[in-house]
Amino acid sequence: MKSATVKSWIGGIIIAFLLAVCRPAAQSRVLVLEGGTLIDGTGRAPVADAVVVVSGNRITEVGRRGQVTVPANANVIQLNGRTILPGLIDGHTHLIDWNFPLFLPYGVTTVADLHNDTAWGLAQREALKSGVIKGPRLFISGARMVGPLGPGNDGYFVKDVAEAVAYARRLKAVGVDVLKVNDDMTDEQVKAVIEEGKALGLSVLGHTQNIRRAAEMGFKHEEHMYTMAHAILEQEGKDWHGVKNPEAAINPKDFPPLIDLMVKRGVFVNPTMMQWASCTERWRDRIAVVQQLVKDPNLAFVPAGYKATWLHDPGPRNPGCANVAEFLKEYSAAGGKVLVATDAGGATIPGLSMHYEMQMLTDVGIAPMKALQGATLWAAEVLGKDKDLGSIEPGKIADFTIIEGDPLADIGVTKNVRMVIKDGQIMDTSYDPHWVNPITFCGVCHKGWKGQSLFPPPDDPAAPAAR
Repeated sequence: MKSATVKSWIGGIIIAFLLAVCRPAAQSRVLVLEGGTLIDGTGRAPVADAVVVVSGNRITEVGRRGQVTVPANANVIQLNGRTILPGLIDGHTHLIDWNFPLFLPYGVTTVADLHNDTAWGLAQREALKSGVIKGPRLFISGARMVGPLGPGNDGYFVKDVAEAVAYARRLKAVGVDVLKVNDDMTDEQVKAVIEEGKALGLSVLGHTQNIRRAAEMGFKHEEHMYTMAHAILEQEGKDWHGVKNPEAAINPKDFPPLIDLMVKRGVFVNPTMMQWASCTERWRDRIAVVQQLVKDPNLAFVPAGYKATWLHDPGPRNPGCANVAEFLKEYSAAGGKVLVATDAGGATIPGLSMHYEMQMLTDVGIAPMKALQGATLWAAEVLGKDKDLGSIEPGKIADFTIIEGDPLADIGVTKNVRMVIKDGQIMDTSYDPHWVNPITFCGVCHKGWKGQSLFPPPDDPAAPAAR
């Protein structure tokens, strides 16, 4: 079975849902947002009493009231001082079938699924795009690459450079949006995938063994914080292998050379702060909110077991907290781009966690404006989608999150979502307690060549031998 057959399999699923779907012509709609305070995602100063004009699904004009002509046929929405933000982008998720309704109510209009069964992700992406499933815009990596430095059982195993490059090409052939590498791949494999990604026009995201070595090879994205700690320990002449908590073992005085390199190389850091929940008292606010959230009868579609995990106490403060906070503060101050991306899917609540991630970044000393950029424009940049998404500028797709309050004074008000607009359309963000995803989740299919996988299938002659 070749990649074309995989496409056919996906197409068969989608066609069953899409035959009856009709979408209105986008260019017939003119929408105007008037009277809000615009924070456009670029880092520029807010614009009070702003006017944003949308034709179809694209922004056509942006400015102050009186400087922008409002078309006579427009649907004008008076915002009365509310704040206009770009649609939020969670660029790091691992989705489960019930996740999708949770994003839009929190203003998250785009998500990236960075590791899941490839065929399931492709089918899910098309169902969202067509409107069969209500939810955010979806970009996918498909099943990530895993290499010979680990067990090789949670992704697609590639034993050498040739297999890594071949798999990247197969992923491109079936239509993924980005590539994802794992930290059990060799440096040679990662470098080859970066080079192949450039040739294929795909960003390469994920984890590596050591961010210094990866950055020197051209890697532009790093998830979690241990890889930074590995680089510092190596810089200090220490062996990081087997160190249980490398973030706690490093000396912050050694940060500047690594930060300088990473900033010069344009590395985006995704610290996944929700996994460092004990580092600030923010988790206490979150638990209080979630205690009410799990009682909402409209969330009956969320399995009870996952709701229970949402309420877990994060435990004692991680000994590496102070070092992580200091690194992120210094990195941001030096011009480094820190992403708001949550690793959402199960225990990390889709949608809501974006807002707590932003709060935690400001808790450790990152400016609110930069936290907003980490959830909008910078997230689009790292995905290679900033031509269309991430900021409110003419020519871009009309995704907006309208909130009550000033997030530059209190980033926590981003949770006060009053309206969500995606592709130029006002979205219904209410929950259906009986919602069921029409595409069955393939939770074990991405387990890789040492487990089971739907992509590439076992009879693909180009696939590596089973191990």
